[in-house]
Amino acid sequence: MRPPNSLWQGYSGYWQDLFIRENFLPLGDAAWRGFMSQGRGMVACQIAIAPRSVDWSNEAVEYTVEFIPLAEISAYLQTLHLEATLTQRLIDTVQTYNPVQEILLLINENGRVDIHLLQNLKVSPPECHQQVQRRWSEFQLHSSLGGLL
Repeated sequence: MRPPNSLWQGYSGYWQDLFIRENFLPLGDAAWRGFMSQGRGMVACQIAIAPRSVDWSNEAVEYTVEFIPLAEISAYLQTLHLEATLTQRLIDTVQTYNPVQEILLLINENGRVDIHLLQNLKVSPPECHQQVQRRWSEFQLHSSLGGLL
């Protein structure tokens, strides 16, 4: 059972759900752009510092995001030293997920890997892409935020 989400996530230490919520549109956009240009794959986020005590209403978490196409997933996961059985399960998932309605997301925080298959989305990856394109200025890097992407 996961701890409840709160604005001040530092109490429980489980921050991944709030990270996904706060960055959902760019993550969905990356998933859709990656799928459209490279086919099936997964979105990988690298976070240098765990946002365990972030006030999500006022702070931004710095991260990088990339799309890993199916053909490169095995090699990418080997760099993370994941078990072969987990790697095979992820490859199987990439081959069967619905890229129009779902997002396969890997969050890597200093070697700690969390994997999420986001399903039953209220905003689909194509809709995320459309919203990011319409609202592009909101997703640009700003020096006051320290950079989001």
